[in-house]
Amino acid sequence: MKTKEELNFQLEMAKLQVEKKIADTKCDINQKIIDTPLNDYHNLAAYANQIRLPFLKSLIPYLFQVSHNFFFLQLKRVLHLSRTPIIYVDTPLDSKIPFVPEKIKIYMDFIPFFLRPILMLSLRIDTKKSAKLDENFMKLISQMYRNTASIYNFCMTTTHRPKYFKGKFKTIHAFDPHLLCVPSLHVTLCTVTYAYYKSLLGKDVLPEEELKERISEIRSYAIQIIESVLFVKQHSVNCIPAAIYMVSVTTPENFFTEEDAYELIDSIFLHSPEMSAGLREEVVTYFKAFFKRCYEENKTSEHWQDPLKNWLVEFAKNTNQKIKGYC
Repeated sequence: MKTKEELNFQLEMAKLQVEKKIADTKCDINQKIIDTPLNDYHNLAAYANQIRLPFLKSLIPYLFQVSHNFFFLQLKRVLHLSRTPIIYVDTPLDSKIPFVPEKIKIYMDFIPFFLRPILMLSLRIDTKKSAKLDENFMKLISQMYRNTASIYNFCMTTTHRPKYFKGKFKTIHAFDPHLLCVPSLHVTLCTVTYAYYKSLLGKDVLPEEELKERISEIRSYAIQIIESVLFVKQHSVNCIPAAIYMVSVTTPENFFTEEDAYELIDSIFLHSPEMSAGLREEVVTYFKAFFKRCYEENKTSEHWQDPLKNWLVEFAKNTNQKIKGYC
């Protein structure tokens, strides 16, 4: 018959084995999370994570901005409840860029794109900490909707889209009035998402190398989405640098600098076989000139919106379009 001490020892050993199995299981789960590319995270899981109680606090203000400064803004104009001027902003350069309908899947993925990293963080770190990071991020995203709306309320912008109504293009043509092109929200949100996660370096959120890998993933896919807005003809070459300029001058200092902006621009279409080297050079040069014009003008402007408003008025004049009160 075993003594009391022997039984206690066996119980302790059994407890240690269970604890080790639990720890090993947690390690295996964490490693699986680390090894899973962000694009392999299920979109439904990313959406579901955002409606969990700790994250709901930041979701509600964001949804208000989307409805108020995106959907209702266009709806009011479509129903003639507002008289905001509308101009076309495509250029001869846009006609050179090929229409690639297959890129629509990437284009439509831009909301899951910025929700998947939030899901990843919620699985990797403490819920309270990840919810706070999510709150900070969603506040920034909401601010971008307000920023873009300040330009849309001055002048709405559109482009000539191909009469292509297959697949997801049916949904776009049915539900998107296509009046909010300059600056592009797609480009804005992609740029902000990349810059936000880059800003987490050195803040003990994740192991440094792991975070760098995630930032690299986010940057790579952000560029693909930015490219897609031109390939599916939802934006013009003016919409991209306008968004990058806006992010650079409306976010905290060193969040997304002038150098960051040029580095991002230089990366666009770098690995796109659909674009010839000559056409890519022409497009990137155009982006840089637009960005530089606005960025330099902003240094002597009273408001960051002024360079974009001035560009819109000038573009309207040069293309025989009207912005009431200006041209």
